[in-house]
Amino acid sequence: MNEKFPYGHDVNAYIDKAFERMKALYPWAKKEMLKKNWSYAIEQVDGEYQYVTYYKWDDGEIERNKLNCNGEQFIEIFIEHHHSWIEKENPVTETFNVPSSYGGNIRDWYLEIYRFQKHQLGGYSAYVQAGDRVTGGSRTFFIPPSYFDLPWEEFLDKYLELVPPSFFYVSRVDLEKAEGLKAFLGY
Repeated sequence: MNEKFPYGHDVNAYIDKAFERMKALYPWAKKEMLKKNWSYAIEQVDGEYQYVTYYKWDDGEIERNKLNCNGEQFIEIFIEHHHSWIEKENPVTETFNVPSSYGGNIRDWYLEIYRFQKHQLGGYSAYVQAGDRVTGGSRTFFIPPSYFDLPWEEFLDKYLELVPPSFFYVSRVDLEKAEGLKAFLGY
């Protein structure tokens, strides 16, 4: 096989590989949770095999896109199409707010919310929201389950690589001082 099609010309082999990777982060995920609007194929286009995506809009219109990518890139595209949808399928059941000791702002943005979230189907995430006077933004980071196999100190090291304090206002000291956080996260 070649780099472009290392698993052959059956698109389901690539979808299975992508879903396998998704399960490492979302062990509770099921294929039925994938966004139904997307479908995929490997088709001959101008005499060459290509990855093709189809997106069915709510009005029934179908958009077809030929992708100029290799197998690894196609797997990443598939994950990108579905990761936020999978995350929405696992609602938050409990939260733990972490205060920041940082008193100012970074690049005129102020921290509004920094919290850990426990999810109904399992797993944890961190939710960060920041803004300025005009605009704001938020981001959710699902914490890989493998992090929880580590001792607390190593968990913090890995977690802070995922959610760097230089971007998200909460330092290791803040996490260590947050009374009840360890218990909330199952430590």
